[in-house]
Amino acid sequence: MMEDPYQILGVSPDASDEDIKRAYRRLAKKYHPDLNPGDEEAAKQMQRVNAAYEQIQNKDKGGSYYDPFRGKQQEQSDDMRYQQAAMQYIRYRRFREALNVLESTQKRDAQWYYLSALAHDGLGEQVLALEHMRRAVSMAPDNIAYLQALDRMQNGGRAYTQQAGSFRGYTGKMDPCTDLLLCWFLNLCCCGGPGPCC
Repeated sequence: MMEDPYQILGVSPDASDEDIKRAYRRLAKKYHPDLNPGDEEAAKQMQRVNAAYEQIQNKDKGGSYYDPFRGKQQEQSDDMRYQQAAMQYIRYRRFREALNVLESTQKRDAQWYYLSALAHDGLGEQVLALEHMRRAVSMAPDNIAYLQALDRMQNGGRAYTQQAGSFRGYTGKMDPCTDLLLCWFLNLCCCGGPGPCC
């Protein structure tokens, strides 16, 4: 039997959106897995709270979502709900839970492989993560998020390191003459003249 989502959140069915959000935040602070590491009961309660909140949020839409490409409401499939839940777990760095949710879905589309890759990458399983990300890109080659994630996985963050290293013109490489000149100048400014450090 389906639980009453309002009862789970501790609000009345005629509660305002703000009251519902406030109740959800209060319970999330109480049961969030990051605040209760290793507590299985808290994790289960957090899942109940998330499901209740999502059910209330989708109540007015009747379990549907707006598709901007078709310009109308579309029914939200169970697979889509599972993928949204997996994305939430990934955001909270709960990668194992994300994979558990993904494994319970039937549809293996590009989004599924993308989320699976992110979860495996978060768990340090780079080979499987890279394989799944490549599969996501092959299924949706125009998706920028997938392409960027694949690039990050393949290059191991080298592009970021190169950009960060040249931030404001600093490359971290100086010749010995520049090192000595800098040492002499700092000694002059800080110590009042040349000293033993140079």
